[in-house]
Parts: sequence; C-alpha cells; structure tokens
Amino acid sequence: MKISTIIRKLETLESLVSSNSNKAFTLLLYVMVTDPNPVYIAELVKLNKTSPMRTKKLLDALSGDGVVQVTVSPEDSRKREVTLTNKGRLLKGELESERFKIKNYLQNISISRR
Repeated sequence: MKISTIIRKLETLESLVSSNSNKAFTLLLYVMVTDPNPVYIAELVKLNKTSPMRTKKLLDALSGDGVVQVTVSPEDSRKREVTLTNKGRLLKGELESERFKIKNYLQNISISRR
C-alpha cells in the first residue's frame, strides 16, 4: 500500500474520531447546562444535527462512562430523558473550576499588557 493511501486513511479515521468526540462533548455540555432538568433525546438530535441512531450511540458511550443516564420519561413512555449522574455532576464541577482558572488567567494577561 502506498504511503499516501495510508495517510489518507489515517486522516479519515482521525476526522471520524474527532467528529464523534466533538459531538459527544457538545451533548455532554448541553446536558450539563440544563442540569438538573432532563433533556429529551429528540432535543439532542436537533442540537447536534445527527441522526437519532448516532445520537443514541454517543449517549450510550457517555452512559457507559457513567456521566449521563438515559431513562424513560415519566410523562411520556415513548420519550427518553437524559440527565447527569453524580459522576457527571462532579465532572461539571471540575470543568467550572477550570473555567474560572482560565478566565482569571486571561484577565491577568489583559491587565498586565495595558
């Protein structure tokens, strides 16, 4: 196999992995922002502009990692709700802490350059 063919295949694989990672990250952030309120899967499908099947696979991965849980809606058994788990809330707290550190860092840079 030619090196150029291998490089193209690796680039394709990298874009697929990156795309899935970005999509999963977007889903997780949205669920974090709406916490403690549940989010319907249909809402996440629209947000992420992905098929219901792909969204389900991304949520399965997040659920498998223990950061979200998917349950049947008590109001409508045809709908599935996504919520953060305790592990997801801990991760949310860590991200918020890091966000403040970054914000403070950036403010100090802009102050010192004036």
